[in-house]
Amino acid sequence: MIVQAIDPRMIDALEGASSLQLYQLKAIIEGMLADPRRGLAARTNLHLGQTVRFVDFRDGQMRSGKIIAFKDTQATVLEQGTKRTWKIPCVSMQGYTDAERQDEQTRYVPPPEPATATTKTREFQQGDTVTFEDRDGRGITGVVVRINQRTATIGTDTANGGTWRVPFHMPRHVLDI
Repeated sequence: MIVQAIDPRMIDALEGASSLQLYQLKAIIEGMLADPRRGLAARTNLHLGQTVRFVDFRDGQMRSGKIIAFKDTQATVLEQGTKRTWKIPCVSMQGYTDAERQDEQTRYVPPPEPATATTKTREFQQGDTVTFEDRDGRGITGVVVRINQRTATIGTDTANGGTWRVPFHMPRHVLDI
């Protein structure tokens, strides 16, 4: 993580100003930052995977990271070193200069999508003999009668209760020997 101190010349120049002048300066700066043309210009100079510098709004320190996502006028930045993500306006960050952009070596590869829990719907077919445990821990054996979206309908003999709707993580195949 690259952390730079606030430029002391900037602080010296502002300390001599009155509270009214500082408030007036704040209003001017907020108006300039709210200009949509400025936001568009900032957004067009940024791209996914680009390393940018941005200001930590909590303490005014400069930080560095890579853009990993965009949404309208803000970007999600993955901070170098801490791996913390920041959602910040595009106008509050600065990208490469043209000379620095030529030094960019690696192309951005987006992070993989999170793995989703896979159901075992394709592991079972109608007519398969399966076994599962009921709520009381008793083993029940039956035949898959129907495949639903989240469950399998399993037909058993009448002693075990007829038919059962069982989520796919519960049944196991029975091998006939």
